[in-house]
Amino acid sequence: MTTTTFGYDPAQDRIWMRVHDQDVTLWLTRRMVRSILGPILKVFEESTPGQQGGAAPRARASIEHQLSLHEAAPGQRPAQIRAGREQPGQESDPQRRLCTRITTQAAPQGVTLNFETGAGPLVLRLSRKGTHLWYRGLALVLPQTHWNLPEPLPEWLQEPMTPAAVRDLLDRPLPPDLDKPASGR
Repeated sequence: MTTTTFGYDPAQDRIWMRVHDQDVTLWLTRRMVRSILGPILKVFEESTPGQQGGAAPRARASIEHQLSLHEAAPGQRPAQIRAGREQPGQESDPQRRLCTRITTQAAPQGVTLNFETGAGPLVLRLSRKGTHLWYRGLALVLPQTHWNLPEPLPEWLQEPMTPAAVRDLLDRPLPPDLDKPASGR
């Protein structure tokens, strides 16, 4: 399984992406992120399985996204998305590893993202679930950029991370007698 970490560097005005299993940090400009969230995301949505059911690509992607975040297949660990204060690292030259081109191949089984940089290509092969987690990680760092990208993110990529049933429990008012001492016997 590929593990990636995203962050934003205000001095560079770029998003960095660390691919841990390849020990590489890549830098993304606003233009590259716009491409990832525009045409590349659209191709990903359109390749979502289930067309025969008649649902629109965005609706199918929304369902698949919720399952990716909240359902674990038998024998697999649940998805993990964590926030932290990680830095891009010493070996992450923003000029050598600046992404200059992205190509992608989307299929019902997964997505291959090819990032071209001055230091050579970086290839990410992700399952459909992994791609949903990858997009979520990227979306979580976007508010730090203040880039005001022209196209809003699809609703499914902005939904809260907490499942609806848990949100309902958290939003429920506490009982009024919660602070009263328990009666003794």
